[in-house]
Amino acid sequence: MELPERCRSCGMPCVEKVDFLKGLPESVLEEIFRETSQKQYEAGETLFRETERAEAIYLLHEGKVKLSCWDAEGREQIIGMFSAGEVIWENLFAQNSRYPFTAVCLTRVRACRMPREAVRRAAARPEVAVRVIDLLSRKLQDANERNRMLSVQDPERRLAGFLLYRAEQERSDTLVLRLSDISGSIGLRPETVSRKIHVLEEKHLIEKRGQSRIRLLNSEQLKRLYVGE
Repeated sequence: MELPERCRSCGMPCVEKVDFLKGLPESVLEEIFRETSQKQYEAGETLFRETERAEAIYLLHEGKVKLSCWDAEGREQIIGMFSAGEVIWENLFAQNSRYPFTAVCLTRVRACRMPREAVRRAAARPEVAVRVIDLLSRKLQDANERNRMLSVQDPERRLAGFLLYRAEQERSDTLVLRLSDISGSIGLRPETVSRKIHVLEEKHLIEKRGQSRIRLLNSEQLKRLYVGE
């Protein structure tokens, strides 16, 4: 389905949701906009697979997507999760690059697909190149924070760090996370994650609602636990 003249979800060209494209001349935005298409995906469908050529970025208007890869023993490792309003642009600027992960829809997803070459043409502008460098720096900082979190040996502290990380990413103290999503994200067995969630509940640091909803009750105390104070 081709994108209509104005994006239904935001009332403006959806390209303006991409941080490094904001403020570009209308003519440049319209050129990118003409090459952008919108599609709906069902839960379980993939946007792209690991090793496929990186041909586009995806702007999520609705739903949730996870990026995963698998280790030598066939265990899933969840690299990141994206929600409505976020942009997936893995390996977009590397020459002849391929996607390093597989993007799987966790729910029904509505997304706009923006071709790689259209974005690269815009990124050739000096003002856009500076923004891309800034975003790549933030991406590196985020990767360093994830590595720091995964280096924590104590399962309870690692879980606390992950919940804080996701709350910051989603700008919400209420998270919707399946046990398997948490397990795959922090490299712990599902039964270990389940036990540690119960421990954090007993400490009144979080509240679990239903099968997949977790509310952070005391972020400051969680942070102290995470850093080992």
